[in-house]
Amino acid sequence: MKLTHAMILTLDAETTGPDPSQDRIVELGGAYTQAGRQVGPTLRALVDPKKYIPAKATQIHGIRNEDIDGQPLWPVVAARLKVHFEAEPVLCGYNFLNFDGPLIDAENGRNDIEWRCPRCLDPFVWTYWGDRGLKSRKLGAICEHYGVELSEDRAHTADADSLATAELLMAMVLEGIIPDDVEQAFEEQNRISAHIEIEFKRFGRFLYEDRMDGTIRIGLGKHCGMTLDEVDEAYLKWLVGRPEMPSEARSIIKHALGVVEQIGLF
Repeated sequence: MKLTHAMILTLDAETTGPDPSQDRIVELGGAYTQAGRQVGPTLRALVDPKKYIPAKATQIHGIRNEDIDGQPLWPVVAARLKVHFEAEPVLCGYNFLNFDGPLIDAENGRNDIEWRCPRCLDPFVWTYWGDRGLKSRKLGAICEHYGVELSEDRAHTADADSLATAELLMAMVLEGIIPDDVEQAFEEQNRISAHIEIEFKRFGRFLYEDRMDGTIRIGLGKHCGMTLDEVDEAYLKWLVGRPEMPSEARSIIKHALGVVEQIGLF
């Protein structure tokens, strides 16, 4: 089956915070697309998380505590979502594998709901690998990078983000970045994910190897994408002091700073 022909269901969740294991869903949105066109209206459900929505979260998605008063609890919304999964569309979501999927599964676990999310295509995997040098890989920035419009007034609403993700997926397929064949796309996603996992163990978020020539580059912040010799010494000294930095990354930066690491003999 071709992605350019398949029925695709794209999902997005807005939450009380950034931790899938602790935070709760306050809004679930979705969109059906086929052949690059929207099919039917977007999907949207507010959810009573039975948890206070912090101001920082409201600033992102605009959902206030009073907005979820009287809204259904997660088991009701989960039952509606399961119906959509039963039709077996190709599921898609931006950063779904790291965030939305684990969050939905955690909500199900907390409510003794047995089903878990089916497999999902995640454009974030490809952009984290192929566009690693970009300073921002947030959905809005990546949509802009690929010429997909996400209006500012609708950004961070779950249904609008879902539709934008569907358009992003198709743009990446048409550019040949994501395979058009569904099974090949899932196979490549698994392969890339394995490479990302290995790289993260070596370097964390701090460094990465250039995808073309293997040059070590900065992996985060305002210097993301720059080589070590393009960054001032003060920044490298600050970076090497980060306690969560993996040992291989620390050793590489120390070498760039001219620090000779000694091996203890006793």
